[in-house]
Amino acid sequence: MDRLHAYTYRLSEVLPSVESAAEYIHLDDPSHPAWTFMTAKLHELSVSGLEATGCYVLFHVEGLNIREGNIRLGGRVLHLNRKVSGYMHGTTLAALFLCTAGSVFSTQYREYNNHGDYLEGYITDALGSLTVENAMDKIQSRLADDMLADGLHISNRYSPGYCNWPLREQKTLFELVGNNPTGITLSDSCLMYPTKSVSGIIGIGPRMRRLEYGCPACDNKGCVYRRIVQGDK
Repeated sequence: MDRLHAYTYRLSEVLPSVESAAEYIHLDDPSHPAWTFMTAKLHELSVSGLEATGCYVLFHVEGLNIREGNIRLGGRVLHLNRKVSGYMHGTTLAALFLCTAGSVFSTQYREYNNHGDYLEGYITDALGSLTVENAMDKIQSRLADDMLADGLHISNRYSPGYCNWPLREQKTLFELVGNNPTGITLSDSCLMYPTKSVSGIIGIGPRMRRLEYGCPACDNKGCVYRRIVQGDK
């Protein structure tokens, strides 16, 4: 079994549509200057030639303790917390993933804010969030197809910082993934750079299944999944 699977997509392949971006940002007036900026920014990014990069690394599950909220992979213990480890029930393999939309979004966001163009910065930041999730959706679909060929199914993807999974566990996750082509780095406070990056775990097994995200039971209103599923502001 190959452990590392890497993917690269042109931004034009993973940028959100005008409609999905407008819904996410809560824009409903095509004549509004923000709409004009958003569509121009999407075009600018689509012809930029820039890329989104991601990968996942497969591990055999050496142990899962839902009560303690941890999973053992590659000889290391990853502390997920009870909720996320409960979603891993039945997993025999696990994929640890990294994905980034690149530095362009954070660079431009910072430049807009430095010039007092806060609306432009907000829109650019939102487009980055949607882009990296779209790229990871593609990678997760590839994983699902590859596993289905072996009669296996996958879970939702879960990330440190969400569902009460401690952000400090990023360190162990990155150590387990090891050398990879994404170029994502981790700060001392366990924040990723480029900022429009995601990391996490996907469970794999013969009885695994993808569930609706439990947004009503979660108080993290900044979560991109919650905003897309529930339309939270």
